Amino acid sequence: MISRYHLKCPGCEEMFVARLGVGPTRGTRFYLPCPECRLPIRGSMSGSELSDYRIDIDCEVLSSRDPEPDGVSVVTIDPFVPSLYEADSFAPAGAFPTMTLLRILGRDVLGEFESERHQTLEAGRALWPKVRMLFQYYLQGNAEMFTRIAQKHLGLEWEPRTSHERTTVAYHALQVVTTTITGTTGNSSARVLARFARKHAAALDRHPDHALTFRRRGQASAVLERDLFTELNRFVEQQDSWEMGLLGRFVGAEEKRAFDELVLFRDEFSTVRDLYQHGFELACKCLWPLVAAQNTVRRDNPDDFGDVHPESVPVKKHPKSLKQFDSLSNAYKIAYVAQVPGWESFAVLLDNRRRNTIGHATAHHDLQNGQVVSDKDPAGMTYLEFLGETLGVFEALSTLAQVLRASRVASSPDFDLPE
Repeated sequence: MISRYHLKCPGCEEMFVARLGVGPTRGTRFYLPCPECRLPIRGSMSGSELSDYRIDIDCEVLSSRDPEPDGVSVVTIDPFVPSLYEADSFAPAGAFPTMTLLRILGRDVLGEFESERHQTLEAGRALWPKVRMLFQYYLQGNAEMFTRIAQKHLGLEWEPRTSHERTTVAYHALQVVTTTITGTTGNSSARVLARFARKHAAALDRHPDHALTFRRRGQASAVLERDLFTELNRFVEQQDSWEMGLLGRFVGAEEKRAFDELVLFRDEFSTVRDLYQHGFELACKCLWPLVAAQNTVRRDNPDDFGDVHPESVPVKKHPKSLKQFDSLSNAYKIAYVAQVPGWESFAVLLDNRRRNTIGHATAHHDLQNGQVVSDKDPAGMTYLEFLGETLGVFEALSTLAQVLRASRVASSPDFDLPE
């Protein structure tokens, strides 16, 4: 929906009309440059229904009943869909949110995007609070409340009596909700996990050292497990700020060029970058089970990295154990995982070049053109691309939570394994 506001710039004091797109949100910060002096004017909106919707703009809002002076400037701003700032009609792409998506994506793809987006938002708002309670009781070791929540809110029909059963139930519930939040389009999680499961199962069956490694490291992963859940929760709590990254997964090369000419007028860069940076670093700490399984299947030893190494990793950095792998830079860790067929997606989800742009000390959101730029990368990326990168980190964390699950199950006190 588009609403018109008559605004007075607090800088040059010129009056202009803003066509402002609104949508259901728990809280969205936006901005609009004054058409006369280009001063960024910030605002916020929240609400799910017209009756409770609230919009605050950091400037004087004039009565819309007053006649508009001749030649008054009109601008179009939409925090939910990339829009064309200069538009003042329904004709050009970027003038009206639904029409923009329809023109660029086409009716069929637009329908798929809207359906998937609705599911992701509903999972974050309705299902996540129940799974969050369940996982918190799991982390606390409160078996009684864990079972009560699983049976009452998630439909579990049996009682998980052992530690590894509760781990399995907790992580399965986590997987259901995070996969839904990530969306199915462009999601590589299923392929990664299927290949890991086969490698891990084969390694457990043939090599006792593999089970012992996962048990030892699983016992040491309790803090990592808590950090991972905490970070996933932070992402979901701030879902409204990055969920439009999903749009990029429905955009081909031609559509991307069309969106590159538009701007997503969001003003949440610091919040989203914090999620992105912390999530990226944490995901890289969780990559070890993947390379451990690959090492065991290929060379009968989880610590043996063999003779084939990624070209990007210098010879002096080639790890000779998982402990040395833990000490590698993130870029090198990602390279080892991404060289395995089926796991190439981690090089995309955890793109270190993009990480350097977003995480650089000079990185900022240029409110004049909507680009995220830094001294290291002056060309930067669009804000929509930035949100897509953030969604990628959430997918990586969600996938690696299920990978880490293997080490947590292996470390269960229910299993009597030699130390």
